[in-house]
Amino acid sequence: MYCRVVHIKALSELQVKMLVAYIETTMFPRNLGAGQLSGEVFSISQTEVFTVSRFNDKAAANKIMGLMKDELKEVAKGSKMTVLEGPLLLEGQIDIASR
Repeated sequence: MYCRVVHIKALSELQVKMLVAYIETTMFPRNLGAGQLSGEVFSISQTEVFTVSRFNDKAAANKIMGLMKDELKEVAKGSKMTVLEGPLLLEGQIDIASR
């Protein structure tokens, strides 16, 4: 398992809303269809979000990144982006159904 986390700080609340809508309607469907295992978007503030994307391995993550290259350049023009990524080292889960 490989994970990529992208923190995005936008210039405005409207820019974040547009970005989240684009992720939901365009990026997630395409990326999930191309091999991304999952994707989530979390809100930090009205102008900041972070995404968590999971892949089978780094090669799959890089394949998806290649699909988004032009889009990411466009997003980066009007915002600040930070990327963290790496392979899974440890995972813990709680079985909610048994609680």
